[in-house]
Amino acid sequence: MIPMTRKEFNKLSAHLKYRAFTIAKVSSVDLINRVKDIYKKTLEKGKTISETLQEVKKLLPDLTARHLETHFRTNMMTSYNAGRINELKNNPAVHYLMYNAILDNRTTKLCKTLHGTVKPKDDRFWDKFYPPCHYNCRSSVYPIHKSELGEELTYTEQNDKGKIELKKIKIKPSNITEEDLYKDPQIVLEHQFRGNPEKAIYEIPDSLIDRAIKYRILEDLIKTAKNYFCKIKLSTEDECEEELKRIFVKPKESFKEFVEEVISSNFKPKGRLKPIGWIPKNLRELIKQKGLEPKTPLIVINDKRIIHSIRDAKSKRDASISLEEILQLPDILNNPRTVIFDKIHENLLYIYPSIKGDKTNKIVVEINYKLKKFKKLIDKEPELKEILEVYKDLEKINEVNIVLTMGKVSIHQIRKHIKDDEYILLIGNLD
Repeated sequence: MIPMTRKEFNKLSAHLKYRAFTIAKVSSVDLINRVKDIYKKTLEKGKTISETLQEVKKLLPDLTARHLETHFRTNMMTSYNAGRINELKNNPAVHYLMYNAILDNRTTKLCKTLHGTVKPKDDRFWDKFYPPCHYNCRSSVYPIHKSELGEELTYTEQNDKGKIELKKIKIKPSNITEEDLYKDPQIVLEHQFRGNPEKAIYEIPDSLIDRAIKYRILEDLIKTAKNYFCKIKLSTEDECEEELKRIFVKPKESFKEFVEEVISSNFKPKGRLKPIGWIPKNLRELIKQKGLEPKTPLIVINDKRIIHSIRDAKSKRDASISLEEILQLPDILNNPRTVIFDKIHENLLYIYPSIKGDKTNKIVVEINYKLKKFKKLIDKEPELKEILEVYKDLEKINEVNIVLTMGKVSIHQIRKHIKDDEYILLIGNLD
């Protein structure tokens, strides 16, 4: 949460208000920040509400106990529910959310009506009706697995006489809509917070943008935000990896057409560039441990490299790979069997079985290869332009990972390089 004055708070969108830490009738950002620090210590050390509010009262003696308690409870529930939705969204075992209210004589009509509402966790309904929905709201959401649909859930409710009763509710998807709820004027009045704390993560407050411009760190801020958004927008790092596959890996037919065009050009390179794969997360981490960090996961190949790999000179010394083996490139790069780090040249060697002969196939990928006129090459290739729509960082770099060459090599020769400490086996084996 960002400490700010009420004037700043009133200008925020519904979602961004979850990111704000403000106190009505307090205009000093310094005081607001000091109260926030007290709340943080309460969370860290497990202090009671009474202990916390006593400290706050010393800072803000003019505010009533009721005002301070409302502020404390509202901000604590906001923080709790913001953390909870991130946790539930990232859990693949959670398919639905159920609105869970504490039912007693203090419960608002809004929360009583919403209690038991079941919707898919990604339903747009939660964009406006995710708790807390008003000041002093005590509601939360309950995770539901799809296998639980149709079952009964037991909950407690306080009746008009103050007696606690056990009740049951059937877990089933709800058809209730915003329009249905807003037919009741009292519910409209009670619905004070109409946003979602998770959505706030994807927005940057104007005040933060202004400060970033002032201190000349706007570019760094946006870059950091983009990296962060990737991690939380996709449920897990593994899902993020799946997104990379979707972006960078194209159908085999597309690569086959590219190779056929190169061959039909009478082996005269035209400077075309083709995205054919990515360096997976686990391999990128292993490369970093060797002191080399890829600027991008993207792997490309140009027409010149294909021509070089099948030229006559290599064929004469039984070093070239066949057309059929060249067409395996996307599969090999995106699902590597054996990868070796060449310490001398700082390249990656992808090793895979040869279709014919005793030798094995080797693909050499150079990390952070400098490409001249990279932007012009991108403009010529529809697939690269499509990648740019998602992976904007490519606009700012002129270095990519490129297939340098392909050929056949003896396994004994590779083992000798490993023994001489020139190669390091990163993944797979040489059996």
